[in-house]
Amino acid sequence: MKRFYENVSVEAVAGGYGIFLDGRMVKTPDKKDAISPTRAMAQAIATEWQAQGDKVDPASMPLGKLLYTALDRVEPRREAVITELLGFAKADMLCYQSDFPADLKQRQKKLWHPLLLWARETHGLEFKVTHSIAHIEQDPSMLDKLHEVLQGVDSFRLTALYNIVGLCSSVCVGLNILGRNITVEQAWAAAQLDEDFQNEQWGADEEARQRVENMKADLDSAAVFLEFCQA
Repeated sequence: MKRFYENVSVEAVAGGYGIFLDGRMVKTPDKKDAISPTRAMAQAIATEWQAQGDKVDPASMPLGKLLYTALDRVEPRREAVITELLGFAKADMLCYQSDFPADLKQRQKKLWHPLLLWARETHGLEFKVTHSIAHIEQDPSMLDKLHEVLQGVDSFRLTALYNIVGLCSSVCVGLNILGRNITVEQAWAAAQLDEDFQNEQWGADEEARQRVENMKADLDSAAVFLEFCQA
């Protein structure tokens, strides 16, 4: 799409902060006003628009995409999004740990156990852990507590959390980032632990490396968006 505007600005509006292109507020794909909950987020998205060249490339504006997703896809269907997150929790990666090799077991204990402990101490979420490849059923009362926790997360942060959980295959990791208990780098180390271990043993091909780089870039964007939600 050819660039159709000259100036980008941010203005306070009812409900938050709008991003304006030559005086016209940016719209979401569903034609809603793209209103950000914080000025910092709006400024960051405005910077994405300002940085466009002769052509507008939506793929180069990840923060804007997350805002539009929050407004168009998450806010209207919050309960469905929460249900999907509960589904992730039923098969959380951190709950499936190895007994061998010993090196992998120790790495998982070092990186994963503190995250599970934080979820228990902070939210009362007692995730069951297994050393088998067989599926383990999580306690319904734990899932009920998690449901309550997620209901208390606003739609903007819920959007970031949903992306983080999907990229890390772990609700527990996502909650730790949401609670500012870990950095995005620590989260990625925990999420990639098993794959990194396998790559050390057998190596990784270029296609796999590119996939991981793309996932990490998406995780970084979701984490930045989350910080702007809380700025």
